[in-house]
Amino acid sequence: MENHYCAERGQESESADKTGCRTPHLTEDEVKAAFLRVVNFLITDRDEVLAELRAVRDTLSGTEKLEAEQKRLAEQMNTDADAVQSLIAENARVAQDQEAYSVRYDALASRFEDTKAKYEKVTADIAAKGIRRREFDRFIQAVEKLPDMVTEFDEALWGALVDHLTVHAKDNIVFTMTCGMEIKA
Repeated sequence: MENHYCAERGQESESADKTGCRTPHLTEDEVKAAFLRVVNFLITDRDEVLAELRAVRDTLSGTEKLEAEQKRLAEQMNTDADAVQSLIAENARVAQDQEAYSVRYDALASRFEDTKAKYEKVTADIAAKGIRRREFDRFIQAVEKLPDMVTEFDEALWGALVDHLTVHAKDNIVFTMTCGMEIKA
C-alpha cells in the first residue's frame, strides 16, 4: 500500500481516506517528482537564479548601517557609564541633597539601560543577518554544485535545498527553499 502525507497533521498514513485530513494528500513519489521539477528548474535557469540570489543576499545581509549604529550606541553607553561613575564619585566627595542625587542617578542609569537595550537589539540584528547570509551562501553553493540534470531523488540534496513545502492543491505545491525563496513545482 502506498503511503500518503497529510499536510494539515504533518503525519503519514496508509490511506488518505482514513486520516480525516481536509488538505490534499500527496504520495511520497509525488513529492519526490515535484522536488525534481524544482531542482531542474534551478538548473535550467542557474545563472539567472544565482545572480538574483547573490543580489538578494547582499541586500538582506548588509550590516554596514547596523555596525555604525552599534558603534554609536557603544560610545553612548561608555559616555553614560562615565557620567554615572562621575556622579557617584561626586556624591562620595561632596555633601549633596540625596533626593536630587537620586533623581540624577536614576535618569542617567535609565538612559544607560535604554541605550544598552538598543545596543543589544542592534547586535542581535547583526547576528541574524550573518546567519541569513550563511544560509544564502550554503544554498548558493548547493545550486552551483548541481549537475546538469537531476533524475533521481537525493535526500541530502533535499536537506540542502528545501526548508519546507506547502500543498495548496495537488497541482499547486510551493517549495520554500532554505534561503527563503519560494518555487512552485
